[in-house]
Amino acid sequence: MNSFDVSDLSPQQIVELIGALNSDGILHALSGSTLKVSDEDSEAVSIAVSVMRRHTQAQNEGVERVRYDIREFHAYETAVLKEKLSALSIDFDITDGILSVPRSRESEVDIVINESEEALDSLEASQHASWEIHSGQRSPSCELCGQTPAAPIDLRRQVGMVVLLKTYRAEMTLCEACAAEAYKQFQKSTAIKGWTGVRSALMNPIVLGTNAVNRNKHRKKLQGGS
Repeated sequence: MNSFDVSDLSPQQIVELIGALNSDGILHALSGSTLKVSDEDSEAVSIAVSVMRRHTQAQNEGVERVRYDIREFHAYETAVLKEKLSALSIDFDITDGILSVPRSRESEVDIVINESEEALDSLEASQHASWEIHSGQRSPSCELCGQTPAAPIDLRRQVGMVVLLKTYRAEMTLCEACAAEAYKQFQKSTAIKGWTGVRSALMNPIVLGTNAVNRNKHRKKLQGGS
């Protein structure tokens, strides 16, 4: 298959191009800004892409544009920026690290750039927190209240029926207070609803006992034990 760089086409043009390829039954695949088509259809696609580029260039010659230097942008930041600009149908071009957009959309682009920077900050903060947790320098936060310290806990409850039984399992990272409440609710539900039927009656003590063991392990983890 032959590849074409369609990063300089507007989102609308790409939609139109893909629509035309689908209508003509041309085998193709679009990954990011790279369009791949079968060898036998590559010449026709090349002509179509060239026509669209000339149309874009002709339009841009009559439109005042503003440029942003994004050469220092992180790859993730640039990817988010492209995605957001495309979602807003903003005609943009990125060449040698310079972003070009119509001046009429400048205020929107300013917002998108700020959002892209915030997305990178959020990603880096998340990665750093994950590293601290895995390295033992930081305790994970409780999934319910956000408090620390917190640790993983595995709880189960079952609902017995005449023939069958339903078992529910929750694997969560909880602080002491939330784990105590979750444990209480799981044990209470199992103790009340888990005895109907022979199979559920046999399994119920095991479920209750397993929850008690896991709760004990959770306390030790919070206290720094294994």
